[in-house]
Amino acid sequence: MLCSCCVAPIFTGVYERSARLGPSLGLMIAAPALNPAALILTFMLFDYKVGTVRLGASIAAVLFTGLIAERLIGNTQVHCDTDNWQAEARPADFLHFLRACARVAVRVVPVIIIGVVLSMIIVQLIPASTFASPIVRVLAIVIVAAVAVPLALPTFFEIPLALILLASGAPVGAGVALLIAGPSVNLPSLFTIMRSTNWKVAAVAA
Repeated sequence: MLCSCCVAPIFTGVYERSARLGPSLGLMIAAPALNPAALILTFMLFDYKVGTVRLGASIAAVLFTGLIAERLIGNTQVHCDTDNWQAEARPADFLHFLRACARVAVRVVPVIIIGVVLSMIIVQLIPASTFASPIVRVLAIVIVAAVAVPLALPTFFEIPLALILLASGAPVGAGVALLIAGPSVNLPSLFTIMRSTNWKVAAVAA
């Protein structure tokens, strides 16, 4: 039950220890996408079909993203940040970890707040009549999916944003796209994948 930003370092650790791309990507996507609490809320607050599609798409992403990446790209070189994985942990390492968490929080939290607030304002300003055309409805789904991938969205934040989208008259598909893509991957996690593997693997995940 981790968001994509939190699970990205775990992906790095698992991949550098195992050199297995498929399981590492599966773990990274599963933690946010198959979050039990988020799935329960989805079934409670949306139509059961929305929850079923989210669950099915998330399972498919977990099972097949790594497999597709391995088939398309093959073996990738593991870029380890340290040469000695068996080094004994020291108290100074924990303090370094806390300082690193604080630095990440200072950089990420304001961006998350700004992104969520701007998203809510933009959605509220869109007239409901905008989505009357079938072409616009399809375009809305594509745009929401494209924006949701790089957006640094904490787990559970996708649910109120999807509800706001539907309340503004957006098609159900746009809300489902946000529910699926929003928590699964984002720009920081894609950069983490790219640093540990290469840009091709990050592109497949996106």
